[in-house]
Amino acid sequence: METNVDALVVGGAAAGLSAALVLGRARVPTLVVDAGEPSNRTAPAIGGLLGQEATSPAQLYAAGREQLAAHPAVELRAGVVTTIEPAGDGADPAFRVTLGDGGAVDARRVLLAGGMRYEVPDTPGLAALWGDRAFACPYCHGWEHRDQRIGILGATAVAHRVALLRSWSEDLLVLADGRLAPEDGEVLQAAGVPVDERRVAAVSPGVVVRFTDGEEVAVDALHVPAPMTPRDDLAARLGVATTELPNGTGIADVDRFGVTSVPGVFAAGDAAGAGNVAAAIAGGSLAATGLHRTLVA
Repeated sequence: METNVDALVVGGAAAGLSAALVLGRARVPTLVVDAGEPSNRTAPAIGGLLGQEATSPAQLYAAGREQLAAHPAVELRAGVVTTIEPAGDGADPAFRVTLGDGGAVDARRVLLAGGMRYEVPDTPGLAALWGDRAFACPYCHGWEHRDQRIGILGATAVAHRVALLRSWSEDLLVLADGRLAPEDGEVLQAAGVPVDERRVAAVSPGVVVRFTDGEEVAVDALHVPAPMTPRDDLAARLGVATTELPNGTGIADVDRFGVTSVPGVFAAGDAAGAGNVAAAIAGGSLAATGLHRTLVA
């Protein structure tokens, strides 16, 4: 099956649905292809999103899809984009797209909003806590763990993480999982933050952290660094310029309207370094605005 659209949106979570809403309201023929694996799918609620404090990601995305049903210019399709290749001339970029089911799409513009992969440590038991009792973004989950005992897992940027998390709790424990850098040890000692350098073997609900020597310590939540990396090679194969940020690598270098280094290609959400739902929604809206303006200019 072949589809012709003005805009292909890769990804149907916060950024992609937000972009599709703007495009649909502008009556731009748009196809949204979504793999159905948003990175925040395990979170019980979205923190810090105005008007949606107790809403789960699944509820938010379902409401977004329902809202888009009122816009006939937008089609939502479950699937995976496997390749995107330039197919137009320099005056009006166009792209030939193939999908995982063998379908083909011709699109005048592409918006990459498929998110990123969070590199959660492979500590046994951690995945079951991820997005709830174990978290990376304190602005998303810190309020839910205010004044609780927060274990800071890993030595990466630990002094900065301690300073940041103190906005939510003074009861912090650094679980370094190995030796700290001497300078970090000095900072934490001066700050009065306890440090345990024993190797971590596993974590379990509760949250109970078990060390390799068999001893355990209980905390209420875990702060875990989980840098973002690309889910796929679409941006790389298109030649999109990327940058490195403190929260990830391979992030598309964009302007405020989601414009990338490749004509006709836009990016939003975690693919452009958003890092939370509120920023992803805003980025998707702005990128769709930028995309639409190139179609009518």
